[in-house]
Amino acid sequence: MKDSSWFASTSKTPHKNKGLNPENSMIGILSFEASRLMLRVANLWHCLTDRQMSRLNEEVRYSLGIRTLVSDNHAYLIDLALAEIIGTLKGVAISVARLGKKCLDPVYQNLDYVFEDPFRIDLKWSGWEYRLKKMEKRVKKMKKFAAAMSQYYEELDELSDLETRLKKMESNGVNQGQLQEFRQKVIWKREAVSGLREMSPWVRSYDYIVRLLLRSLFTIVERIKVVFGVTTEHTSSKVRDLSHGGCFVPKNSVSALTRASVYPSEGAFRRSMSTLGHRPVLCGRYPSAACSPRVNGNFQKNGFSPIKKGSFSFGSKRRLVNGQEPTLGKAALALRYANIIIFIETLATSPRVISSEAREDLYDMLTTNLKQSLRQKLILSKRESLLAYDERVALGRRSSVQRILDWLSPLAHNMIKWYSERNFEKQPMGSEGNVLLVQTLYYADQAMSEIVITELIVGLHYVSRFSQELIDTSLMGSA
Repeated sequence: MKDSSWFASTSKTPHKNKGLNPENSMIGILSFEASRLMLRVANLWHCLTDRQMSRLNEEVRYSLGIRTLVSDNHAYLIDLALAEIIGTLKGVAISVARLGKKCLDPVYQNLDYVFEDPFRIDLKWSGWEYRLKKMEKRVKKMKKFAAAMSQYYEELDELSDLETRLKKMESNGVNQGQLQEFRQKVIWKREAVSGLREMSPWVRSYDYIVRLLLRSLFTIVERIKVVFGVTTEHTSSKVRDLSHGGCFVPKNSVSALTRASVYPSEGAFRRSMSTLGHRPVLCGRYPSAACSPRVNGNFQKNGFSPIKKGSFSFGSKRRLVNGQEPTLGKAALALRYANIIIFIETLATSPRVISSEAREDLYDMLTTNLKQSLRQKLILSKRESLLAYDERVALGRRSSVQRILDWLSPLAHNMIKWYSERNFEKQPMGSEGNVLLVQTLYYADQAMSEIVITELIVGLHYVSRFSQELIDTSLMGSA
């Protein structure tokens, strides 16, 4: 067979079309990276829609888990969300700049510092952003490109398998009827792959791809200004088109990131574990509403000063995190603790039938800190109570465990979802990222998180032991 492998034909010059240039400027194999960038841009845009911003605003304001483990200062929490969005945008911009160096048009060959400070972009780029309706169309186009690349990859993999099988059939002397039928199957698969290639970024030029991504990034920056109330000396004339009919908060809705870098340096938790199932009152190691800055002599509640040019610093994200006590994110424990919480949640649904294997699995998942804390808590409980397992106490424990899980498990599930959305090897190309780190365990205080998890395990242990005693008593009675 002449064309034993289809891969040799993937670099053929495509038909002339918009965005399709001669072979020497085709993006080719880098279309896989480009499609990932397109998906990240589309996800960023989706994250900034009115619906998503309204949902974020409500969640950080009223989520008991966030207010307990992270902060009850709404402005600070919104600052964390903004810092993550800006960080994602800058990460995409770095990759776009790298692709830009391969463009023919010199305007795209030096993009390294364009988004170094997204709110101080050179005026020469003014007017590059899309209007709202056009941006929506471009987002749909990028999603189609990403979906086409995903399917293209799958079809290429299948084609490779078919060609390998065809070679084996030819070498094994299969009868001509079966061989011809299988050859036809390979030809049809090649045609399907070729059609997907024409629909994908593979045959587009570097200039076309970079221009699409670059203009989308400029548009997202303008959308961020609208949503978060960022004011600069120069604002695009297209900003009004990017408002989607209104923001999730008024223009004066978000505090400056630099203001969030000043925190109270001292203060204890002053929390009792007996109140963990109820709404906590916070004012300690994290910025809280009671510690918020004053504006015109009054505490801000639902409104905050807009971010102004000159007050925003992109080292603020580092200060936001480094100014705190240790968090699960800084300790690289957020994902591990999320899995522990979800496992506890599973066990709590049927505490009467927790097997010894499940107990061992849970114990093996615990960190050294959690094991020490659990050991101390169990010893303390025995010294303080010395009571037999009581039905009333068991019901109270079970109720307490459920109340804690009601506000803690959403953060754990969001942590898993956040990781999955950004694990590009497992993430479907057409999926949308809806979760930000502020909605997860990433910024949760490590010490407080370990106290809460320990309390959950102790409560689960008590309920399980009481249930086992009931079963043993019942068996003894029947005997």
